[in-house]
Amino acid sequence: MRKILGAIILFLLLSSGLHAESFTFDAYINAVSGGISGFGLGLFPLGTTFGFEKHFQMAPVTHKAELQIEFSFALNNRSLSTDYDYMTGRPVWALERDEERHFFGGDGWDRSLSYFNPRSSIDIYLDQGFFNNPLNPEGPLFNVRAGYNGRYSMSLEEVIYSLPGHGGLSDPVFVFQDGSLRPPFDESLPAYPWLNGSRHVFTDYLYLQFSLNMDRDTPTDSEPEEGLGVDLLLEAGPAWLFNNITPEGVQSDYFRISLYAEEKMEIFSVLQDNGWNWINMYVGHSNRLEYIGGPVVPENKLPLDRLRGSLQDRIWIHFSGPQFMAGDCFTSVEFNLYNRLLFGGVVNEIDDRTRAVELQSSFSATLQLRLFGFIRLEYQVGYDFIKGIWPEKPSWWQNSGLQFYVSI
Repeated sequence: MRKILGAIILFLLLSSGLHAESFTFDAYINAVSGGISGFGLGLFPLGTTFGFEKHFQMAPVTHKAELQIEFSFALNNRSLSTDYDYMTGRPVWALERDEERHFFGGDGWDRSLSYFNPRSSIDIYLDQGFFNNPLNPEGPLFNVRAGYNGRYSMSLEEVIYSLPGHGGLSDPVFVFQDGSLRPPFDESLPAYPWLNGSRHVFTDYLYLQFSLNMDRDTPTDSEPEEGLGVDLLLEAGPAWLFNNITPEGVQSDYFRISLYAEEKMEIFSVLQDNGWNWINMYVGHSNRLEYIGGPVVPENKLPLDRLRGSLQDRIWIHFSGPQFMAGDCFTSVEFNLYNRLLFGGVVNEIDDRTRAVELQSSFSATLQLRLFGFIRLEYQVGYDFIKGIWPEKPSWWQNSGLQFYVSI
């Protein structure tokens, strides 16, 4: 199976590379001051995405088709969840009093819950547009996209255990000092298939997306947005699609359906004498209805709180400040109000017993400064009004980040 998959990917890469007329490269660095437990002195890139694309005439229509191949990798730490029984998948709030419990971080657990999680992925899709967008005649009104996504990840001990002065593997998560597996990682973990055995995971899925585009063209992000967009996404990662090629068994067997609608309206826009933006404002509203089914949902596709269904409502107001020095130097402020209704069964619960409905509500504000097309300074602050089924009080949160990116 691995040889077949490798041959397919190699063929697609070679065939696209031979005819490629253009390519794009995107790179970004997050949390420059952080790093991975001191690895790289806090300056090691935590993620990079780059890709190749080609536009060509595939059908007798106005718009060319797009073939894109995108690669990405990420290097950071993850934490073992303490909210779900690793044998049954049952949430902590759904366990009965006399029910046996299996939790990371439970009684007798004296090790760190953090681990190193390098991962990479490839995404290949073919997109064809039809008709003309009335608000942007150069763009398509309707798009059909078919694609394939493959992902490889590893769950390893933290990098710090290998650094000088740490004393070697004194207290790793997954293995003893002799390299043998620690319990419970020496047996199958049905609710966490990505932590079984070697903890090397390959999963993939196919997807089909239909999009309606009736929004205005914005050459840079400083212009106010206006228009309507609708997306219907159908996604499936069945076991037979290379999701059972490792000795640990099936690591993905799911499907997902998502319907998204978005409306935006310009409120005002004031321009400078040279045509650059001085200040503008637009409002937006969106809804997303989503359901994920199947017996095995991979880590990267887990829905919020592991509940299969969700309905999200978002309202936002966006301000863009003056462009200065260059067209891609400007500030923006955005205020968001989110309301989410989560419902249904719990994914990866072995007996599919638990059912729940919960409401989440939050507010956030984002301040961003963009400089010369490759630097972004961002600050976020928010308040969680309702946290759903978890017994937690409302609270404030904040974060900031420095992001570098480049397009060629």
